[in-house]
Amino acid sequence: MPLELGLFLGAKRYGDAEQKKKIVLILDREKYRYQKFISDISGQDIRSHGGAAESLIRQVRDWLSDASQKKTIPGAKSITGRYSHFSRDLPGMCADEDIAIDEITYNNYSYFITEWLRKVSGVYLSR
Repeated sequence: MPLELGLFLGAKRYGDAEQKKKIVLILDREKYRYQKFISDISGQDIRSHGGAAESLIRQVRDWLSDASQKKTIPGAKSITGRYSHFSRDLPGMCADEDIAIDEITYNNYSYFITEWLRKVSGVYLSR
């Protein structure tokens, strides 16, 4: 991901007015781990989630709440609860599709999330 992050930061710094409006949240498992492979981003506000889903969810949720100014984003405990529910249901969904959990691709995961949300919320989600 360092290449993509570098392109993003370069576009933000040197791009046109639209590119300069971009905002970013940078997370890593360990604080300062990034210095081993991408020292050029020192000075960015890089946060650690410690490999914990709950911490990652809380940080992303809080960042989105601040960045978007929306008042409708559920709290981190609510989102974490839904994520835990989805995680418990995922092995069954994989079994239904004859896919081992360690074989899930990004597209598989996106499909499972969409189907799970459709089932638990009854809301139509476009694919």
